[in-house]
Amino acid sequence: MNLIEKKSQAYFDKLKKRVPKNLKIEPVSDVDIKLANEYLKTRKNLEFKFSPLQSHFGNNWNYEEHPLGYFMRNTENNNIVGFLGTVCSKRFINNKEIICCNLVHWFVEKEYRVFAYAFFFPLMEREIIVYATTPRDTIIGIYKKFNFDIKVAKYTAGFGINIPSLFSKNYQRFSIIKDHYDIFKQLNSNDKKVFEDHKNYNCINVLIVDKKKQLKPLYLLIKKNKRYNLNVLDIIYFSNNKEYKSYASEICSKICLSFGKLFIGQLYFNTENKLVYNPNFLLKTVDKFYPIKTLNGISFFDYLYSDVVMFDN
Repeated sequence: MNLIEKKSQAYFDKLKKRVPKNLKIEPVSDVDIKLANEYLKTRKNLEFKFSPLQSHFGNNWNYEEHPLGYFMRNTENNNIVGFLGTVCSKRFINNKEIICCNLVHWFVEKEYRVFAYAFFFPLMEREIIVYATTPRDTIIGIYKKFNFDIKVAKYTAGFGINIPSLFSKNYQRFSIIKDHYDIFKQLNSNDKKVFEDHKNYNCINVLIVDKKKQLKPLYLLIKKNKRYNLNVLDIIYFSNNKEYKSYASEICSKICLSFGKLFIGQLYFNTENKLVYNPNFLLKTVDKFYPIKTLNGISFFDYLYSDVVMFDN
């Protein structure tokens, strides 16, 4: 353990001692999922829209080892006074399978919120990547205390139909495939895993095919959401960005018309990955915090395997 790690450990030990002995953090297995949902459902003044918890992404999980979340319990009266949800997934990064943990549905009763950081102790002891895709701005300070990297993502939404593109030759060049069987058989192994792991959620799978056969098919995972009181098709994932980026106007227009929607949104980290489908005055861009605790320097930056996909707005 180097000097920085020793200082961090000393700081965490100091924080642990501040937590009252009657407050215990206990894991929530799949057996307790109904109890967790009932607890959240009956809370007042939730700072997020309640959606029932679901199982982790993928199959064959040991929910004792990888819980669905953690309760904070007051042992003096056995009351649950807080909950933090954990949505796990398995991702292959650098040819290695890594367990990733997305934090969701964080709520602590008002009188105990000063000790909300206690939820982090069991998470920090595990060899996993921990991240949050929809954190409240008010708790970013807690993430900083535990040495999370605070990244800033971008979300751009706007009018998805580019009128001039409808008359371009490239508009007719691409076709949309919606049938799941036809999509799956044309995907590479990585995209097949994305497809399979997300098929139980309310997502739209789309394959864009180049009729000239000069470009490989473009796979998109899209989520219907309500943004700014508008129905928006949010692009969560797309492959072959470099090949298709210059055709963003035609592709976004075709997607909007195909699904009868006027607006498209996109979550991204690097502006190089931004799809430019209309002038900026027809779009709106906002920043979103993305705290992540890396594992031995290993990380990722996207919104797959997260509450953004799992829960409907």
